[in-house]
Amino acid sequence: MTNPNNAVGTNAAYNGRTSVNAFNDDLALLNRGIISGWACAPDSGLSVVLGGSGTTRDVAVAEDNIGNKTSINNISGSPIQVTIGPAPAADSRIDLIVAYVDNPPTGTSTVADNYGACGLIVVAGTPASTPTVPDDNAIRTAIVADGASGATAYYVVLAQITIASGTTDIDATMIQQGAQSGVGTSNILNGAVTADKIDFTTLIEKVGTADNYALKYADGTMICCQRISCTTDTVETWGSLYNVLLKPSNVLYAVEFYSLPTISVTYESSGVNGMLTTRYQSGYPTKAHAGTYTVARPKTSSTGSPAILHIIAIGRWKA
Repeated sequence: MTNPNNAVGTNAAYNGRTSVNAFNDDLALLNRGIISGWACAPDSGLSVVLGGSGTTRDVAVAEDNIGNKTSINNISGSPIQVTIGPAPAADSRIDLIVAYVDNPPTGTSTVADNYGACGLIVVAGTPASTPTVPDDNAIRTAIVADGASGATAYYVVLAQITIASGTTDIDATMIQQGAQSGVGTSNILNGAVTADKIDFTTLIEKVGTADNYALKYADGTMICCQRISCTTDTVETWGSLYNVLLKPSNVLYAVEFYSLPTISVTYESSGVNGMLTTRYQSGYPTKAHAGTYTVARPKTSSTGSPAILHIIAIGRWKA
């Protein structure tokens, strides 16, 4: 059975034996899916790495053909490299990365974590103009081909990867974490990909600089943060006061959003006299641009010291 570097295993209780009834009975209350970790990120070429963040234990719940559950873990604690097959000659396909536990287990009770009963495989989809996710039958057929009892094995989908023709490098936009579409439950159990939760536990990547960066999360959520210096634009006379308009120099996001985000603008400055407000000047927000703002600052002189704008935009980097 395929298990890169024997990195995948089951619970270590009772010297690594897979059948721990009390533990599995507790798992029966959960859905199949990822409990924590198992983040999938691009590596190089057509390879990805799974888990091994060093901070979050990689744990998932696998399910057999009649609904029994068992845990499956990254017992190595290190990122696991998995290579996807060559891109299709035409159209696209959807591949699944699947972790499984043989049922009954073929490992040994004398080996901690029973890695001999576990596998980690890629289940390739069928190329099509509108590709579909491999179903339960395709997954179990692939498990059989890998040398396990696929009809009864426990398995869980750790990631879904969409590969278009001609692809030579996988990037984060091609990866969907913990996808179970077409094969059962569709979510990550602890804080992700449910109707009312956002996965802030699985950061795919951080892009940009200290003053303009994007945080991309596994469920498709993206947060862009900017700290922008303003310069004096115009000065308006308000009786004995001056309204100094300060214009930011750059408001492009570090990464373009998939759709229009929700934005919030605040400021920092010293020597403010009166109320400081922000407003659109021109160029309303787009998927790539946060819009153009002016900072209106009532002052007792026509000299305006620079202000700093903080822009936070929350949206999605993929559907």
